[in-house]
Amino acid sequence: MTGKRFHTISLLVIVFGLLLFFTEFSRFSYVREITKFVNTLIAPFLEFKDQTIRELQEELRAYLHFVDTEKENIKLRRRLNSLMLTEKELQACLAELENLGRQMNVSSHFEKLSYKVSRIIYYDPSGFDLFVVIEGGKDKGFKEGDLVVTESYVVGVVETVFTSTSRVITPFNENFSCTAVVGTSLRKYIYRGGYPLGNLLHVKLEDKVEVGSEVFMVDVRGKLPPFLIGKIEEVKRGKDPFFKEVKVKPKVDPRSEELVYIIRRSP
Repeated sequence: MTGKRFHTISLLVIVFGLLLFFTEFSRFSYVREITKFVNTLIAPFLEFKDQTIRELQEELRAYLHFVDTEKENIKLRRRLNSLMLTEKELQACLAELENLGRQMNVSSHFEKLSYKVSRIIYYDPSGFDLFVVIEGGKDKGFKEGDLVVTESYVVGVVETVFTSTSRVITPFNENFSCTAVVGTSLRKYIYRGGYPLGNLLHVKLEDKVEVGSEVFMVDVRGKLPPFLIGKIEEVKRGKDPFFKEVKVKPKVDPRSEELVYIIRRSP
């Protein structure tokens, strides 16, 4: 249909409508009968149309609900697979720690370790990684002093416990300190945190401590296996004539980790 013909028909329809309106043509009885008859004919079609629309709307809602449910199932399956993988990584970690404990002649009872899995949810905004915040606090039974680790190294120690989160200080933090050993040596030192390098304290001049040696955190009570803190970056004669100055580069990189393990130091 051309544009001119369309406009002509539209004009005729408008004129016809105005004619009906002003002449009150619809008041005639036979016109009302015709209108009633037409309504009777088209009523089933209108009802069918409404029913069809309602059914389509219900099917659409059911489909959207199915899609949302399927997406949620996919997320749950991925989460389950992640937790299963995490559990396997933890078991491998415990096996490695047990082997390391035997090499260092450190008594360990891994079967008695009480641990939980958590997630890092906040980083130190200064960029120095002095602390992180993890999911879980008093609601999970976390306590100050709990050890936070990955499968290979120390992430930190729980410093403050809130209702549903906990603040963990890392080996970069000056408030972090622990008993440590170098390699497989049984001689114990004190590691004190620092950024970008921590310090290994009370290292005598005659102690064989070399650059590149690994430094492990150990439990003086022998209830926890050793965990890697970092590697020795620098060894030199200190201001004290009886001790060396030993700098340690922490292994921790919280921004590359998502899940961590919280190990209870006490029941």
